[in-house]
Amino acid sequence: MNIVSLFFFNATRTTEIYTLPLPDALPISRRLTYSNCRNCWVSLNIIPDWPVPDNVHVFFTTRSGGFSRAPYESLNLALHVGDNPLDVTRNRTSLNTPSEPVWLNQSHSNECLDADGDLSNRQADACFTRKKGRVLAVLVADCLPILFASQAGDIVAVVHAGWRGLANDIIKLTLERFKGVSWNVWFGPAISSCHYEVGEDVRSRFYTDVGFKKKSSTGKYSMDLVEIARHQLVNLGVHDLHGAGVCTACDSERFFSYRRDGVTGRMAGFLWRE
Repeated sequence: MNIVSLFFFNATRTTEIYTLPLPDALPISRRLTYSNCRNCWVSLNIIPDWPVPDNVHVFFTTRSGGFSRAPYESLNLALHVGDNPLDVTRNRTSLNTPSEPVWLNQSHSNECLDADGDLSNRQADACFTRKKGRVLAVLVADCLPILFASQAGDIVAVVHAGWRGLANDIIKLTLERFKGVSWNVWFGPAISSCHYEVGEDVRSRFYTDVGFKKKSSTGKYSMDLVEIARHQLVNLGVHDLHGAGVCTACDSERFFSYRRDGVTGRMAGFLWRE
């Protein structure tokens, strides 16, 4: 079961926060009617149910509750997709985070950024922090967002895992920076194998067939990003894995999907420690 977090904002920027359990069978987007008042709005976030220390905080946005217009409606958080920058800035400003998130320049690489160091070059698809109040962000619209929290609660990290990142060991390269750390991991919403078809050119980039199922009708493969990530993590000795099972391409009301829509917005996962 996930948790819905309701954030109410008014003209004076006063924030009221309410949380309630949400059964997986009930779409998040149908739990709330949005206000049309220009000084009051509501956004819905997914709060992972995973066993992390109390000082670790995380939420994942849906596409609802923002200011962007079609085809980015409405809580698009990406500046690189063609949306009006003013709308994106308003969307980002509405987020309930303790500080400005570390926004990465994601490019399907295997680079991991130390968010406690020099942030002048943010060309990376993963990052980590040990600092309190440093908010990490990962943008997605089909690729797999993977959130990491050490069981001690002293380190958090995020990974943007598309097929290129997974093929180029972004998970391994991120975790290799830490020795003797036990992790809790949460897989956020991503495209599922039911909507993710790739060719031999992609499958051949991987060492095993784990996560690939060949289709006799097309000769192509259904690709399961979560299964591949789970396999890689288990091989790295990480077993406390949570989340998964929510397909971005299946649910156009809650999620952006690049494969489904082409021109579209991005959701984001946010993670920090206090």
